[in-house]
Amino acid sequence: MNKKIMLLGLFLLVFCQVMAQKTDRSAIDIEKTIRSTDLERKSLPDTATINLYQGNGVFGSSYGPLGLHIDPSKNASFTKYGKTEYLNMHHFVRAKYNADYLIPLAHFYWEKEPVKATNYSQKQSYYDGTISTHFEEGQNKVTVLTWFDTVNTNLAGIKINVEGKASDIIFKPSDILDVHYDQKLTQISKITNQKDQWKIEISCLNAKTNVYLKTNASVELQNSNLVLKLKSGENNILLSVKEPISIAAEKSLKQNTEWWHSKWQNMGIIIVPDLNAQKLWVRSMAQFLSSFNDQKLGLPPPMGFTGNHWSFGYPQDVSFVHSILLSTGNIEMAKSWVENFADRISGMKAYTKRLLNVDGIMAPWTFPYGDFEGYHDPAVPNKFYYEIHNSGYMARMAYETSVFVNDKNWTDKNAKPLIAELAKFYKSISKKGADNLWHIIIQPSTGQDEKGGVNQDDYLCSLFSAEYCLQKAIELNLDEDGTYAKILKEGLAFPALKSQRGIYFTNRGRGESDFGSQKHPVQLNPLAFLPIEKTVSETSKTAYELRYDITMGAKKPYFYGWTLGEFLLAGSRMGDVAGWQKDWDNLRKADYVDAEWIQVYETSGVYKDAYYNITNGLITQSLLNNIVTDWYGKLEIAKCNPWKEKVYLQNIYSKLGVTVSGEVDQKSASIELKAWKDCEFDLNGEKIILKKNETIKKKIALK
Repeated sequence: MNKKIMLLGLFLLVFCQVMAQKTDRSAIDIEKTIRSTDLERKSLPDTATINLYQGNGVFGSSYGPLGLHIDPSKNASFTKYGKTEYLNMHHFVRAKYNADYLIPLAHFYWEKEPVKATNYSQKQSYYDGTISTHFEEGQNKVTVLTWFDTVNTNLAGIKINVEGKASDIIFKPSDILDVHYDQKLTQISKITNQKDQWKIEISCLNAKTNVYLKTNASVELQNSNLVLKLKSGENNILLSVKEPISIAAEKSLKQNTEWWHSKWQNMGIIIVPDLNAQKLWVRSMAQFLSSFNDQKLGLPPPMGFTGNHWSFGYPQDVSFVHSILLSTGNIEMAKSWVENFADRISGMKAYTKRLLNVDGIMAPWTFPYGDFEGYHDPAVPNKFYYEIHNSGYMARMAYETSVFVNDKNWTDKNAKPLIAELAKFYKSISKKGADNLWHIIIQPSTGQDEKGGVNQDDYLCSLFSAEYCLQKAIELNLDEDGTYAKILKEGLAFPALKSQRGIYFTNRGRGESDFGSQKHPVQLNPLAFLPIEKTVSETSKTAYELRYDITMGAKKPYFYGWTLGEFLLAGSRMGDVAGWQKDWDNLRKADYVDAEWIQVYETSGVYKDAYYNITNGLITQSLLNNIVTDWYGKLEIAKCNPWKEKVYLQNIYSKLGVTVSGEVDQKSASIELKAWKDCEFDLNGEKIILKKNETIKKKIALK
């Protein structure tokens, strides 16, 4: 009898363990979660709509409602929501102001669009990394599938299945280019047939790029374009930049899909009960992986490979994305950015010396795709290129990447030399005043708030950046003569900017006049961009409470640039659930995201500036920091949880030395911590000490 009871008990124990594992697996069903956010359309729009964006970090494009690009000869109203054209990181030109511009390669579009399409559908599968578009006209049926190969990153694929007949497709190399700063450039192409594929030699000023096209459709050369005549059945088209095509379309598609599956399954994720929040998380992560590379090719434009607005990358702005890459375990990508910066230290030093005649590195407002030699020589395009606060964000990227890489040799080679020069820059432009405070004074100069005037003393954003750089230089033993410690002890000129409202002015010269007319709430930087405080200061707290009063248009609500993203991230770190929910609701009220929750506009209602990766970076950080944050040097769980139902997280990386997985509700959290290095930290008030690879589970009661 006892033996039977023991066997029954053992069976029940094993059964419960198996069921618990099944429950855990079903709760963290990553494929189901990602697929739940797939974009599906069932009717062909009769007006302009958000184009669908995809890429692989090197090569990318947006596609229109019929699965290919929009005919470039069409009325501009069809591109109300941005451009559709191919861009590749290797195809850039040095033009006006000796600046570098990413320029388009070509368009791929239908010669004749259906007069009346039926049985229409369009689906973007973020899990598979594909866009599928189907339409019919009479007896003719067409299905278009597109992808950008994530293994062979200079390769793009299109598969078109035809039942009956379909229009010809035009491959048109881009010729007349409208480029930033009112430039109109002419691009020349030469097309030749070589064995089993076509070679398109594209040149514009110093840019010379070869594109190869291979297809099983019939191709004719007409008027400097290629015309593809589709056959009934399967038509495969591959485009390659730089190198001839040596892979089959099926293999390219397969390896691309497998890459996306593996990436989603292995990187960090949060699963929340709000479908719109989940859409923004997944679609933002897909945008980042489509836009950024780990090949040290530089920074893409803020809107990736859409071709929208800017054609160059900004170090400050990408730092908003860099942080979420680290948190989700995309460390190789984040690491490559810092290595790219470190490789250009001598160029950035010379650039700083030429522009400002001081030592150290003023991180450039925009980064070249090519060399710093001759970059912006003899003059930069406008006043914003003298934004002297940018160095702080580059320093943070270098420092935090070194924490996650956790390799002394890498830090000594890449992070330390960068931070040393970034800190030296602020030392070079800091002067002790009669008030015994250290002031930042240099001309020409501009602050982060673009409405705040030029050539002012003590830009608040620069004081924040200087404090961060000096703190990290001291921590890394880079304060050779003790000057950095002396500056911090005696104090940067924050008191000189203190207003009667309890917040700081954006600079000393303009004072109160900027209040209510700021484009960006610079006062929130210690809550959102630079972790210089050990806890929330009174000035940061007051600035957060006044955020809608500080910033122009916010009460409408209307938001410029990444302002609302910064509001959300600041709210997460304040732990203000009600305030966060107000900001979240304003995403749609302010026309900051589209009705389908596909992307974020650069500014409320500015539709042509779609897919602004930068604000996506702040929003995803906010969604994550609601549940897990280490901003103040301790691990805090559910600090700002706005969701009443369970939230799940898996493989979230903390700079404190652990990955965090588990589930959270309003009353408690059950989490697993796995140490990726020896570490010691505070977890919701409890001291945790772990050895590398050690794993513990914790049940936490939440207030």
